[in-house]
Amino acid sequence: MSSAGNTEMSPVIRNTTYSFSLNNNGNLDEMDLSMTVDEEDLQSPPKTSTIVKENTTDIFLTESSVEDVEAEESLMQSETLNDTNQNIDLDISNQVENLTKDEDLFQCALVELGRRLWDSSLEKQHYTKGCLWSPDGTCILTAVHLDGMHVIELPNDLYNTFSTQTIPSKRSVSTLTSAVHVKEGGTVYDYAWYPFMNSSAPETCCWLASRQHEPIHMWDAFTGELRCSYRGYDSVDEVESAIAITFSNDGEKIFGGYKKSIKIFDTKVPGRDLNSIAVKQAISCFALTTDNDRTVTTGSWQGLINHYDLRAPKLGPLFTLGGHTGGITWLRYAALSESDSWTLFSGARKDNKILEWDMRNYTEPVRDFTRNVATNQRIYFDLSPQEKRWLVSGGTDGNIHIWDLENNVEEVLKIHGDCCNGVNFHPSLP
Repeated sequence: MSSAGNTEMSPVIRNTTYSFSLNNNGNLDEMDLSMTVDEEDLQSPPKTSTIVKENTTDIFLTESSVEDVEAEESLMQSETLNDTNQNIDLDISNQVENLTKDEDLFQCALVELGRRLWDSSLEKQHYTKGCLWSPDGTCILTAVHLDGMHVIELPNDLYNTFSTQTIPSKRSVSTLTSAVHVKEGGTVYDYAWYPFMNSSAPETCCWLASRQHEPIHMWDAFTGELRCSYRGYDSVDEVESAIAITFSNDGEKIFGGYKKSIKIFDTKVPGRDLNSIAVKQAISCFALTTDNDRTVTTGSWQGLINHYDLRAPKLGPLFTLGGHTGGITWLRYAALSESDSWTLFSGARKDNKILEWDMRNYTEPVRDFTRNVATNQRIYFDLSPQEKRWLVSGGTDGNIHIWDLENNVEEVLKIHGDCCNGVNFHPSLP
């Protein structure tokens, strides 16, 4: 097992529940994992960490075109998936070094609970694009290339097993099925659960999705029916697709990232009523801190991170962070202590670094974490919601990286023979 600086690490992960994004590539023994970042290639900024104050000085950047937000989709193949790491009491490093075949992986150290396979061919390439646990932890949402969106529920016995924090070692692998399937209507750019989704309250069970040539749609997680739409329009009054979407922390607002604007909708008022903030760079992703609901942080394909005050939209970004060598694909805030929710993590395409920022003193990254990102696709990472100390990321090499943020310790688990683009912590289970 490899780790940062080629230093031998001892196992540090205990009873951790993950969900991994995968798909099948033509046969039942091989799986296809990949995700496209739906945008065109842009020139990368300098590799050095830079900061630009935009309150008084404009940044002149070339506006990117995203009318065809589909690039570098590749067919990926890999071997068996295991999406839960439980009771690792053995020396994982020695185990992985002794394995010579992919089919030998996942013996003892990992327990595979279930899998879902999609048939794939050269004519019809199915592969998943990330995965998100529902906020109540009862199901997983994923987008599949050329097969729409799927809501997948776990087998009932796993809920009982999780309540006791143990899993039978000889438990057979479950075949996961889609409880809800929204058919393909266009390339899915982004999707997000309603933050207070609870299966016992059907009215809260919904998610947002933005697809090519469509407005933002809200879908019912019980029936798969379209509930409503939030329509953004461009300068010639044509419907414009959002590249990135997210809910506000209280669920009252919807943020849509577009080529030249951030559009803010009232969740209770579908249609075209909105507030708009002009931007100079297309918005590729969002992040919101729980410490201040009047600000929003955005990523751009120029490799820059901008921080906006929603109370003063005409001022432009309060500040801009630069340090990545590719377009920003994913941002996440983390509360690393009870009084600190201003730690930001950022990742970019064709950039092996995840950067950690202190947004109160943002002159340079606090530290970085190395993974493998060799393509333009979005490689998700996530932070544990419970212990507030674990960072996990997939990679184009099929590895899962887990970092202990408190002790600066890294574990690398070989999950696939090829790309693993989606990882997500369960919201409540350890």
